[in-house]
Amino acid sequence: MTATDRCGNTDVKTVTYTWSCLKAAIGDFVWHDINADGQQSPGEPGIPGVQVNLYKEDGTLIGTTYTDDNGYYRFDFLYPGSYYLEFIDPTGYENTFSDKESDNTDSDVSGSNGPGTTQTIYLVSGEIDITWNAGYYMCVPIGDLVWYDINTNDVWDSYENGINGLRVNLWRNHFGTWIIWDYQITGHKPGTPSDDGYFKFCAPPGQYYIEVLLPPLGLVRALHNVGNDEEIDSDIDNSNGIGTSARFTLTSGQMKCDLGAGYYPQAVVGNLVWEDNNSNGIQDEGEDRVEGVTVEAIEMATGTVLRTAVTDADGTFELDELQKLDIFLKFYPPAGFSATLPRATINDAVDSDVDHSYGLNTTRMFSMLPTMINQNIDMGLAFGPLPVSWLDVSAVRENNTHIVSWSTAKEVNTAYYLVERRMENETEFKVIPGKVPANGNSNTISKYSLVDLDVDKSGIYIYKVKQVDLDGQFTYSKLVKVSNNGETIVDMYPNPAKSETTIEVVLPVDGEVRIELFDAASKLIKVIRKVSTQQSGNTLYNVNLEDVAAGVYNVIITIDGIATQKKLIRIE
Repeated sequence: MTATDRCGNTDVKTVTYTWSCLKAAIGDFVWHDINADGQQSPGEPGIPGVQVNLYKEDGTLIGTTYTDDNGYYRFDFLYPGSYYLEFIDPTGYENTFSDKESDNTDSDVSGSNGPGTTQTIYLVSGEIDITWNAGYYMCVPIGDLVWYDINTNDVWDSYENGINGLRVNLWRNHFGTWIIWDYQITGHKPGTPSDDGYFKFCAPPGQYYIEVLLPPLGLVRALHNVGNDEEIDSDIDNSNGIGTSARFTLTSGQMKCDLGAGYYPQAVVGNLVWEDNNSNGIQDEGEDRVEGVTVEAIEMATGTVLRTAVTDADGTFELDELQKLDIFLKFYPPAGFSATLPRATINDAVDSDVDHSYGLNTTRMFSMLPTMINQNIDMGLAFGPLPVSWLDVSAVRENNTHIVSWSTAKEVNTAYYLVERRMENETEFKVIPGKVPANGNSNTISKYSLVDLDVDKSGIYIYKVKQVDLDGQFTYSKLVKVSNNGETIVDMYPNPAKSETTIEVVLPVDGEVRIELFDAASKLIKVIRKVSTQQSGNTLYNVNLEDVAAGVYNVIITIDGIATQKKLIRIE
């Protein structure tokens, strides 16, 4: 007859067989998986006192033990058969990732037979299986604030409100693949009376970054890492895509609750590309608008392209979502066209702003501020290469003379230069003595100057340089000014002004100069120049008015303690 013995052997030929077998055992280790990689890394300690239950395959509890001081456990004297283990989570810990790489050093808590359990294990007679381990980590808190930077200082102030309703994604490097591990919607901070914009994750140790999804609200991110206090700065730097933070790595027991995301209203720039048929640098009536020209907004400090636009059928473009940064614009004109003369008139609304300040077809620098809208950045296109690519023109008073200087980036068939002059109260320009020979054809920077000796008359002198081709055709540079008076002169132009104005201060001797802007109620709006020494001669102070509301203001120019007041009208 056949039978089954207590060791699990079948086909026993007789019940009178002498019963004998070797008992089995199972173990072995419960550890703190500090980096949550599912493997027992060097230096990761065992967790003492963890309850471990042993069940038969049918769910019958066989026994309970606890890990020792080093995190080890073991069940001995087991009959061969099928079992599974259950680990009771120690307080403050969570199960690590199971079945990663080596079976001897990974975690085997797969939940196959319920929470905290392993898969079913078959033990044969005499087997000692010490490969059944359990890893645990402490989750890492990650958070915690998205706020509206009302004073636009790029750090959170205690009176500034959080922004609710925004989705924050938590991206994790999950065993070599970046995935969205979790997300939250910003909202009220528990346990506070009115704190908003709160989010907090509790995630396994590992490498992460956050992503704030911002709907089209007209807001842009505050500048990141401003100041020395991580608790109040903004951490969104776009290093892993739009709206993302830099990556960070946390181990079990650590936290990252100093993540902030500040936002304030965007700045916007535009506006027009036109065909300058007469190459005078001015938008004349009837001149065509140019469609399909690509325009980039580029950050001064890094050279990063921040925004890109293409001119529409009306030749207009707009670059929005700009931060509080210094930028310049770069245009990409169609083949056969080049930039016309820059700033040929003091009317910024109808001139061309492409002066190649930071490379071919670039503008000068513009300082963006929140809510700023600058719709006066234009490019005039001339067909074919211009005879001259003007870089700069200037005029200064020195030793009772006026020195007019200019430089060019390129010359094509250029014969010579003349300098023309008029007084501010005159309407016609006259050529001053001196013909300056040109280099003719050049792709390198060329510098020229001419001295005007007939400058005894008091007043403001206006100059422009005339470039004459070998075939007799000519173009003009932009206008420049210089003042001549033995007395102190203060002038301001244009006035009324839209986006910017220039204050000219002429001193017969060195003096201490301070310039301030006040509103009609005598409230200080901005300090244009802190008190400091200005050398004799004329100095120009360019004043950006983009952040100044339309209205009437007083400009106070204090020279050696004596104040001069100029009324400034800011228009839209």
